[in-house]
Amino acid sequence: MSSQAKKKKGFQMPHVYLVILILMLFVAILTYIVPAGAYERIDGAIDPNTYTRIEQTPVSFIQFFTAIPQGFIESANIIGCVLLISGCIQGINMTGTFSAGIQAMIKKSKGKDLIMVIAFYTLFVGLGVIGYLDALYPFYPIIISLFITLGYDKMVGTAVILLSTAVGFTSGMINPYTTGVSQQLVGLPMYSGIGFRAIGLAVFYFIALFFLVRYCIKIKKDPKNSLMGENYLQEQTAPMKFDEGLEFTWKRIVLILCFLATIVISVIGSLTWGWSLNEITAIYMPVTIIAVILFKINPNEACKEFGKGMSGVIAPTMVIGLSRAVSVILTEGNITDTIVRVLQNLLEGKSAILTLLIIFVFVTIFNFFVASGSGKAVVVMPILKPLGEVLHINQQVMVLAYQYGDGFTNTFWPTAALLQLSLCDMDYGRWFKFAWKIYACLILSGFILIVIANQIGYGPF
Repeated sequence: MSSQAKKKKGFQMPHVYLVILILMLFVAILTYIVPAGAYERIDGAIDPNTYTRIEQTPVSFIQFFTAIPQGFIESANIIGCVLLISGCIQGINMTGTFSAGIQAMIKKSKGKDLIMVIAFYTLFVGLGVIGYLDALYPFYPIIISLFITLGYDKMVGTAVILLSTAVGFTSGMINPYTTGVSQQLVGLPMYSGIGFRAIGLAVFYFIALFFLVRYCIKIKKDPKNSLMGENYLQEQTAPMKFDEGLEFTWKRIVLILCFLATIVISVIGSLTWGWSLNEITAIYMPVTIIAVILFKINPNEACKEFGKGMSGVIAPTMVIGLSRAVSVILTEGNITDTIVRVLQNLLEGKSAILTLLIIFVFVTIFNFFVASGSGKAVVVMPILKPLGEVLHINQQVMVLAYQYGDGFTNTFWPTAALLQLSLCDMDYGRWFKFAWKIYACLILSGFILIVIANQIGYGPF
């Protein structure tokens, strides 16, 4: 039998849409089995001592399918945020501003190899902090080529990208896709509690940087330490050349400053003026318009690029809508409060540490099946919110447990990381060998921080 035939017969992870549809079917079946029940709510918060059984309301055949469009309707602001911001980023990217800025740094990198590793790691951590993950895909070939040019192996470029985005994205300081969505779902001001998450960012930043720098020093000292093979210098081919690089002109400098100003304003707006996803999404658009005017781009071409940026995130927005459909079925079947009641009985009397560990592990494992941070949030947070209320764990800690459980494994579980690794031309086996200890340390430190947050009464702000 040919290797291709064997490959076809081998196990393949179901597509994320299929995973969610199976989850929807499972939840729909539960509405026929699990008793319907409800807590009384006071000002939106449940009273943990008021659970009562109510008339069974199983989800019908038609309700199952209408839950899908309803899920999209209820997630409209989140989906709109992802689509429109992605379109704006692509509009800015078409001017070459991001690429030119990176290439300007490359020109000054001679003799400063390790400094460049730290600089780009820090840059990508910063981009991860504001929620960039999929939007960074166009930069992967540039970064891989840069570090090959500097005499490192392909693993260094891969690690700079994946570790940095994991650290920044997980910290959740101003991440609209996970922190922002989760806080909105539980009724917290967007980006509240940023101080503690900044401490988490610093902890994660230095853990990953330590392992990354140590590996860089080891392979420069002796190429035999490279996971790519000791002849990596001769065998590697850079996917991009920088001989004809873009100049970092005054127009591009102005545009990058406008872009950075947008990020700063979005943070200030969220923390000071009570901005939601709508306002944060809106302020990206003027920067794209400035880019079109500044670079005299044909408006028709700009619109095409904007559409291209949105089309690149259609799959994640589908996940958001489908995931919300799970919550719709839970609500229509009136079993959410029953599930919370069961969890309350199981966890009541248990220590806060054990409770938070169970939640943290659950979200981390769930991330293997559904990688979308915002998609998972609309499934998980409606359950975690009332659970936190009945167990007296405040909502900011619940959001933190979700954020840390979701973030790290976005670049480690094969279901999430294989696409990114393919863009880096890196096989999963080598990546696992390099990364597993790092992710173990990050995950452990994340849980310790969750426990500390609970002990000090972090939130709810």
